[in-house]
Amino acid sequence: MGPKRRRDRFKAWFWGFFSSKDEMHFMPDGPRRGNSPNHTQNIRIDNAIHVQGDHNTVVRQDGQGDRNIVTQIMSLLSKHIIPGAAHDSSPRDPPPRCHPNTRVKLIARITAWIENQASLELLLWITGPAGVGKSAVVQTLAEYLAESKTLGASVFISRPNKRDNPHGVFITIAYQLATRIEAYRDYIVERLSRDPELLNGGMQAQFIAFIVEPFVEKKFGTGAKRWGILLDGLDELRGTDAQCEIIQTISTFAQEHRDAPLVWIIASRSESHIVNTFEDDEVRRSYWSEYIPIDSTEACEDVERFLRSRFKETRKKFRHTIHNDWPSDSDFLKLTVAASGLFIYAEVVMQFIRDPGYADPVSRLEVLLSVIDRFNAAPTEENPFVHLDALYSEILSSIPFTGLWPTTKLFLRVTINGEYIAGGVYFVEGVRYPFTLRGMSILFGITQNVIYASLDKCRSTLEIPEWKVAHKAVVAFHHASFSDFLGDPRRSGNFYIGTHSDTSSAIQMRVLEVWNKCSEDETSVASVKAMWYLYCSKSQEQTLSRAIKAFYTDLFHDTIHLLRFVVTDTLQEPERFPFVYESLQKVRMRMLCYLFEVWDVKHFVCGFMRLSPDSEGHRIGFLREVRLRDLEFGHLDWKEMSPAYARFKHGIIQEMVWKIHRPRSSTELKAFVSDLKSLQQHSPELKVAIVGGVPKEQVAVFYRNRLRRTYIVPYPE
Repeated sequence: MGPKRRRDRFKAWFWGFFSSKDEMHFMPDGPRRGNSPNHTQNIRIDNAIHVQGDHNTVVRQDGQGDRNIVTQIMSLLSKHIIPGAAHDSSPRDPPPRCHPNTRVKLIARITAWIENQASLELLLWITGPAGVGKSAVVQTLAEYLAESKTLGASVFISRPNKRDNPHGVFITIAYQLATRIEAYRDYIVERLSRDPELLNGGMQAQFIAFIVEPFVEKKFGTGAKRWGILLDGLDELRGTDAQCEIIQTISTFAQEHRDAPLVWIIASRSESHIVNTFEDDEVRRSYWSEYIPIDSTEACEDVERFLRSRFKETRKKFRHTIHNDWPSDSDFLKLTVAASGLFIYAEVVMQFIRDPGYADPVSRLEVLLSVIDRFNAAPTEENPFVHLDALYSEILSSIPFTGLWPTTKLFLRVTINGEYIAGGVYFVEGVRYPFTLRGMSILFGITQNVIYASLDKCRSTLEIPEWKVAHKAVVAFHHASFSDFLGDPRRSGNFYIGTHSDTSSAIQMRVLEVWNKCSEDETSVASVKAMWYLYCSKSQEQTLSRAIKAFYTDLFHDTIHLLRFVVTDTLQEPERFPFVYESLQKVRMRMLCYLFEVWDVKHFVCGFMRLSPDSEGHRIGFLREVRLRDLEFGHLDWKEMSPAYARFKHGIIQEMVWKIHRPRSSTELKAFVSDLKSLQQHSPELKVAIVGGVPKEQVAVFYRNRLRRTYIVPYPE
């Protein structure tokens, strides 16, 4: 769908919002109108349950007053934001910001626009190539607005650091606005009390509820100073369609509601789809832009000013070993020419020189100058990163290629692509712990000392967490340009880390190996869990804290969740992952399914209902199709041979939730089997998939459409 068509569709919906005073109820399948329920000051939410991934967040009001419900709603909202995306979030500390006395003219133009209440445009697009300092400019603007008490929200998107979920953009903005504007917070509490499922809605539904309703219909802040909403790194947001939709949505609002007390700043690279969206005839009238070039006179002067300041700091820090005239004028000139106004190059240069692992800035500068001499080419418009790429290659070449590099490569590609599986098509929502530094250590069986040895040379490009927090912290990239370099074989050459599919195969294989190792000789869930804890602690410290033990449990549940993705997604195209499929044949499916949570049951069953044994035989021996009349249930029990179903409870919107049911007594089992036999009698031809490569560990899965139930029933043969 082209930009104009998407825009027209949104405008029709946008204006339809104002065609009636009836309240909009946003359901999962789109907006519907209806009468709003009556509300009193003390709102009671009896069954407001929101489901994300595998976690049910229950919001209840127990009569303790407004303060309690505000806390509950804000807590609910916080679970859906993009964590670490705010300008002052600790994961971004220290954030990139403009060095003193740099970008002075640019910042002055933008702040003057923000303060101009009569400005015709309420949207600014800051654009330019990677590494010119766009994020530093936006950070500086965010700090300026925060100091003047006019910052509404700031969202710093980062693809390599996994702050790139489009569903969380407007929720993050709403959360930050609610922390700063009391009237807005009261509105959000009331709005989400009535409709917590709004947090599952699409971006346009969220924009209507979080921006249009309060600032247009309710006229919050009209006549007062404008609040700034900053969105940095839009090009790093997951999905080009989502990027374009955000531009169109904000543009429409900025153009149609010039009296709203909001100004918007979007910063991004000049990607073709983003440029095309901004150049749409109607979008063009709603914004002004600032292009930040690489090699402008101002940029080169600013980079030189930055380098002089950093060298001065370095001389002061190492005053006992460095002369006051270091570096020489000729060496400094060589650096500034290589930088050619590219701020990211200057930043990486200084991180490289000041690397605490070497503590020898003079020698590091000599290495850097030799790299510049070897790549004696000036940056061009076609290849502005020639010296940056040479520096990245130099950093990685210090890692022993036949020794530690394979481990470094593995950790880098899992850090970048780890949460994307099946060739990058599916994003694993709700899985966090396997991709922390300690989680990767356990998953791939790599000891602490080898991990740090393999990553240590990359400290000028990576933020590597200390081991004491490695169970909850991930390896972070200082800048997206390094992950771009690693993922582009034309730039990285021998240091290319591979495709999403390569990463997917590595993760899938390893997850299956670990599961099969922990479950192959065990007959009970308790023994599998015991083997898991033994496996986790094998290469770890002897004395475990309570936090690490809890981490092992969380990692176990995340691994089960990940396994469900591996099973269903591998079966989509088994010929693409032949080695993974071979390991999949050994999985004890009954045991795995017994450990599923509600969302796993639902997606596991629905995934297999879309598949069928194919004529080429890729799934023969693992998946076959029968009818419900073929099943027998005499072998079931209410322990580990227990069946289960996930059920969608449908009532008023506050009661919409998936629940899992397993019989926990012989009486419950009897009722469960009776229900199965009744279904078998009424729907004997219902499609059933028999799943699993180990005959005694197979399961039968099927879907009961009328009641929206998904069943998993142990079916050993």
